[in-house]
Amino acid sequence: MPVVATVLIPTFNHGPTLRQSVGSVLEQTVSDIEIFIVGDGVPEVTREIVADLMRRDERVRFFDNPKGPRTGEIHRHQALAEARGEIVCYLADDDLWLPDHVETMRHLLDEADYANALMLHLDAAGRLGVSPLDLSYPGERELVLAGRKGTSLSCMAHTLEMYRRLPFGWRTTPEGMYSDRYMQQQFLSQTSCRAVSSTRPTMVKFKSPERRSWTLDQRVAELAEWRRKLASPEDREKFVYEILDVLVREEVAMRHRFEDSVGLRLYKLFSALPVVGPLFRFVARGGAIQPARAAKEAPHRAPR
Repeated sequence: MPVVATVLIPTFNHGPTLRQSVGSVLEQTVSDIEIFIVGDGVPEVTREIVADLMRRDERVRFFDNPKGPRTGEIHRHQALAEARGEIVCYLADDDLWLPDHVETMRHLLDEADYANALMLHLDAAGRLGVSPLDLSYPGERELVLAGRKGTSLSCMAHTLEMYRRLPFGWRTTPEGMYSDRYMQQQFLSQTSCRAVSSTRPTMVKFKSPERRSWTLDQRVAELAEWRRKLASPEDREKFVYEILDVLVREEVAMRHRFEDSVGLRLYKLFSALPVVGPLFRFVARGGAIQPARAAKEAPHRAPR
């Protein structure tokens, strides 16, 4: 039987959160999947939970490895040697997918080699944030390669064929770097890699650093509540409107920051000078100092 997607879920010491994260995978609209839970020195409680998940659904498989370097990236590479999916999707053991995540990634990868989902994240106070990455926009790929942008593990997807063309695959990440971004850079450094981005809300990241003081029971309760919400069509619709609200407010705030910026104030000041103003505007139109708004307006201004 063909497998549409291999879903790889690395795990170290979260254990009980797997019931919710894996549950969101089992509820996907695409059912022809295999789920690889890749252990990295897990405690016994995690083995018991995973054994129960495997008893409940034969699509779940466990790779029980000793603790590896860093986040056990080498274990992910070894597991993918046995993958059968046309595409590979990733999920952190304390994040959730909406039901159409795999379906969305599969559609994107029909014409691409690598894809990222829209990154949505919740802080410890329950405030929603959006960190978009649009690889179709000029310059975004270069920002990822420079280490200035990136997405979380739960956003990543790629074809299995592209992974097997990479020079290394998952490997131990250098100190000071995130393992998911290090892997993203490997894909995007390949000029042959066709990369696309999704603007659909299909995942939610629950920021671990902000929840360090939480008990596992608290984390599981939060995930369970959000998994229930995201399974409901009505609540998913409300969720989309909440995302739109965040984006609109961030756009307004960004515009105000631009209007208040020192660069814009200086541009307006020098442009208004009677003698040097015309020369300054001429230089600014062709130079890097031109503000974004001036760049859009300049071609439409009548010569003076």
